[in-house]
Amino acid sequence: MAEIAWVNGKLLPPDAPAISPLDRGFLYGEGLFETMRAYQGNVFRVAQHLDRLLAGAAELNFTPPDAEAMMEVTREALAASGLPDASVRLTLTPGIAGSSSPTLVILVRPLPLPPPERYTSGCIAVSVPAAQVGETSLRRIKSLNYLDKLLAQRAAAQKGAHEAILVDPDGCVVEGAMRNIFAVFGGTLVTPPLSRGFLPGITRAAVLDIAEAESIPHTERDLPLTELYTADECLLTSSLAEIIPIASLDGNSLNLSAPGPLTQAITQAYRHLVHTETTQL
Repeated sequence: MAEIAWVNGKLLPPDAPAISPLDRGFLYGEGLFETMRAYQGNVFRVAQHLDRLLAGAAELNFTPPDAEAMMEVTREALAASGLPDASVRLTLTPGIAGSSSPTLVILVRPLPLPPPERYTSGCIAVSVPAAQVGETSLRRIKSLNYLDKLLAQRAAAQKGAHEAILVDPDGCVVEGAMRNIFAVFGGTLVTPPLSRGFLPGITRAAVLDIAEAESIPHTERDLPLTELYTADECLLTSSLAEIIPIASLDGNSLNLSAPGPLTQAITQAYRHLVHTETTQL
């Protein structure tokens, strides 16, 4: 079992030189990526990840390989790694200027999970102003230009926090720097709407599916930061980490017994959903 990279049809060690310095992804950050999680050799909701990637490619106006081809080589790379549970990152760029061949890289690595106490005691979060990256449509693309979020996360770390919560100039929450965000008020699950302009997370969509299936009251609406301070529970979602409760935000204790009851119920339902869908592949 080892880390492995699939680069334009070749299986290589991850540290092998394989990308041209003329590649537009390397030169300008022009490209996309998806970070997926494999469970016992199967990637959870791989079709949804690839749909999002294809939508981003259309937005950036370049032609990627078709979804079925990318799905097949993702399976090939995962099998070659020998890692049943893994982080699977797919990176796509337009390639070299003037070429009609995009660059496709699939990197398979062991799961870089947060420490266990993040799940049992919750994480510490701080609010950070959201960087304005052109039109909000560009904020919905998982592009290679991730500098704004990395800087936000670095700012959070400098304050002793684990996660940055991005806040727009009007005082409304957008998302976490690396994850989508939900809050619970009186038993109702609340998350910012897609119109706020952020990456539509695959795990976020799965949590909303669970809320619908389990008849959990839920809504998508603007969420002012000041209101978030009064939440009964607060949680972050992402493909690799799954669901992480927030214990405090900007020094305001949210749920000292994090994870709260609804977070626990959603976490259990999410893991059941993952098991059901990945064992059917």
